[in-house]
Amino acid sequence: MLFPFLLISLQGFHSVSYRRFLSFTFEIGQDLYEGKILFSVGPPPKLGEPVIVTIKRTGFHLTIDQITKWLELFGTIEGELKYLERKDIPGALEDTLEVLMRLRQHIPSVLPAFSKKLGVRYRGQPLQCSKCKELGHVRKVCTSDNNNWMAYVKNLVDKKLIPLDYFGSWYEYLQAREQILNEN
Repeated sequence: MLFPFLLISLQGFHSVSYRRFLSFTFEIGQDLYEGKILFSVGPPPKLGEPVIVTIKRTGFHLTIDQITKWLELFGTIEGELKYLERKDIPGALEDTLEVLMRLRQHIPSVLPAFSKKLGVRYRGQPLQCSKCKELGHVRKVCTSDNNNWMAYVKNLVDKKLIPLDYFGSWYEYLQAREQILNEN
């Protein structure tokens, strides 16, 4: 019952944000009508259930095989990795991929993959702080003094769950940094 009230109260608000809200609402409605959206509103999926995973900031120099290697560490890929089309330029592709997966474990929201910082999003993903990279809270309420990307990469390397060549130059930089620290 609150939803109609929300729309009525927003109708008098003619800002860019309001126009974006209406555009976004229309696009979601069209996607639902055309059957493009595969998930429904409700509780997050459990591990093992299908979920659409979005990988952002891939750049076009990373291959599908490289990204697939990282994703397979966390679950089974059920579909084809597809680049999304840009909405502002018809026929142009974004550096964002989507794929249907069944997760065995949750994927961090940022991956140090092959010298890139890949952003990963999916429905039901646990919160990960962009400052300290710990799970369960966001930057706004973070009390940690740790704001070091390389400490996060080192933590992933030290767990020895990910092959070192998957890190690309992040691992090489980490080795050089440790060598310099050991010399001093």
